[in-house]
Amino acid sequence: MIRSKLLKATASLCAAALLTTAAVSVTSAHGLWVGPRLDQLQLVLGEGPEDNAYQPNMVKSLTGYTKDFQQIAIPQQNFADHVTITPSENTSVAVIVFDYGYWSVDSQKKVHNAPMKDVPGAIKGTHAIKYSINYLNKVGTPKAIPNIPYQIVPLVDPTQLNVGDILPVQVLHEGRPMPNVEIIPDLINHHTVVEKTDVDGKAYLPVRNGSVNVIGVELAFPYPQSDGLATQDKIFTSLSFTLHPQED
Repeated sequence: MIRSKLLKATASLCAAALLTTAAVSVTSAHGLWVGPRLDQLQLVLGEGPEDNAYQPNMVKSLTGYTKDFQQIAIPQQNFADHVTITPSENTSVAVIVFDYGYWSVDSQKKVHNAPMKDVPGAIKGTHAIKYSINYLNKVGTPKAIPNIPYQIVPLVDPTQLNVGDILPVQVLHEGRPMPNVEIIPDLINHHTVVEKTDVDGKAYLPVRNGSVNVIGVELAFPYPQSDGLATQDKIFTSLSFTLHPQED
């Protein structure tokens, strides 16, 4: 039910995107990805060197895919301020839909984790939605993921590349290329450095890290509802993959 409501809200957002699409500053581009933490795989929320705590109920869906893109369940463990997952060895891709909630700014420029109607003197507010596609193991041929309206699709299997190789990607909105969109090639180490997609929504990015790589796109749109909760919707969609060291 919750995921259905989120997808309906995103559908309204997609319609608004056809009229206006605004790139936003990447200085506060919080993304979501799967990364190793204390011998576990964790859903990591953050940017640059910082990780952030979050409520597990912000994870609205967690879907796994095999190397042939058949759905497979991924067990999820909820903790007080984060989530870990235990994908099977047959899981190649993990996809997360994450609702980061409402964030409002008051007249003193203080940020509150609450909708505008609950913040006296609020001058602007954001509803933050995040989509995260994570390549954990090799696949046959990479594909666009269903029901993810904004996504970064690798055009080759990123897990089979090495540092310095070029990874071609395509940014899609409802299956259509998004040209001239700012893309962050390395959210973890250089989150303020961006490139732009070409006329076909493609970008050609060097693989930066010999471990976890996170690529991101952040977009903002006018908030489509008149309920006084926010003034903009902010989408962050990310693609992550991990390069593992070769065994001796």
